[in-house]
Amino acid sequence: MDDIILTILESKGALKEKVLFKKFVNKCTECIDGNKDHNWGLFQTAVMQLKQTHQIMVNKDDEYTLNKVVVKKRKHEDNEEKEVVACSVDVDQSTGSKSWNYPELWKNGEQFWRDESFDPEYLQRNPDRITRIFCGNLNKTVTEEELKSCLPGVTYIKWIVDKLTGEFYGSTFLEMKSPEAAALAVLKDRTKFKGRPLKIYYCPPRPGDQWPPIDKGPSKRPRNNPDGSTDNIPGVGGGGKPRTPKPEGSRKLFAGNLAYEIDDDAIVDFFKDCGTMTGLRWLTHQGSNEFRGCAFVEFSSTEEADRAIERDGHELLGR
Repeated sequence: MDDIILTILESKGALKEKVLFKKFVNKCTECIDGNKDHNWGLFQTAVMQLKQTHQIMVNKDDEYTLNKVVVKKRKHEDNEEKEVVACSVDVDQSTGSKSWNYPELWKNGEQFWRDESFDPEYLQRNPDRITRIFCGNLNKTVTEEELKSCLPGVTYIKWIVDKLTGEFYGSTFLEMKSPEAAALAVLKDRTKFKGRPLKIYYCPPRPGDQWPPIDKGPSKRPRNNPDGSTDNIPGVGGGGKPRTPKPEGSRKLFAGNLAYEIDDDAIVDFFKDCGTMTGLRWLTHQGSNEFRGCAFVEFSSTEEADRAIERDGHELLGR
């Protein structure tokens, strides 16, 4: 049903709600002639789904339009020459059954997710019987109980935290009790949980790795504050552990807890009143190259760096 609305807007442009609804009814085979309440319910459900996924928007004239958002990349991503990794699918001509080959999924799962190249049938069937998944873009206030309630079947959680501050990144690796439970969890990818769209994909352990890491015992949830920060928690983050003294003459700062959709323009604008940024390095996870939500920022003078550090704790893109 939502595809019908997208098709209408793509061909007709901006439309008032009543006009869009009328065209929707004419095209939707599930609509019933004369049953306005039934048809309106179908229409509103489709509209709500499209709004939640940011595919449509309502402009200043109360017209529905396609949301043609240009997603900006971080410059280090644009400049990198990445190897193109593709999945191959074999079909048995006699039975029609499929077999998939996602090369080095433990390393390339992030790229397959970003490219939306996972076959929906593969996600649903989980033919490789994978039980380890990645779950990211979590609200930093999420608890173990809430996560297990959202994704039934979780038997082990590895909370990904900053090694220096102990701050929770909002990302996890999960072990599920069965391949079937993993498949059900993966199908919740991009659905909203605690106000944020989940990022979930199959991520088997790297060959040779021990998973779950039984020698380390259960993975403990970082002790974040209710707002998701680690301030004033003894031994975690900025509160119990004093801020590292600034070396004399230093012009470089560490910036953490950054939104995953941040780009160069956003962080430059955030520090525009502090001085001139002369350097920016986004930090990524080794192997997956996934953005870690933090960066090193350099200014033209140590005084500008001092002004910038006073912005610690200010909100940027909702974090």
